Amino acid sequence: MPFEFKNFLDAVAPTASLIFASWIFLSFLQSRYTAAYERYRSLIGENRQHGSQADPHERSVAAQIRLYKRRCEHMRLATNVGVFAAIMLVVTILCGGALVVYPQLVALKYIGVATTAIGFSLLIVAAAYVIIENTLIRHAMDDEVSDLPDEAKPRSMRGRDTAPRGEAHAGVGAGR
Repeated sequence: MPFEFKNFLDAVAPTASLIFASWIFLSFLQSRYTAAYERYRSLIGENRQHGSQADPHERSVAAQIRLYKRRCEHMRLATNVGVFAAIMLVVTILCGGALVVYPQLVALKYIGVATTAIGFSLLIVAAAYVIIENTLIRHAMDDEVSDLPDEAKPRSMRGRDTAPRGEAHAGVGAGR
């Protein structure tokens, strides 16, 4: 059955912009994951050099290691979910293009609708992991200054108990 290539391009072009947007989002996720992982590794290196838990700074570093491990887990999950979302949106483009070539394959319409819905839903899930990871950043900021004397802490934290809170502080879902 003959088809016009222009019709094919008209069918896939609008969806392609969604794919580009999802890849930009993936780049954002990957950069956050990489930054958290690099900090996690540097904290582990620092802990290996000075591993005494008696020192308040070393307790702070140990708490930060647990916290950054959680951050890395969240960003790794967000990145994986984001990749799967992008794959679903690519399948959407392929279905749209195939429908131009094979309009009698009605099932492709339903597959395209399903992959679009799944792709967008997964992008929302990935964004939710970023929100969770953002809350962990606040805890990391608190732990960073927990071993400083009160007068050296930011004004908003003076007089607050900012001692490392261990596992409970390390994020959602204790026991990991």
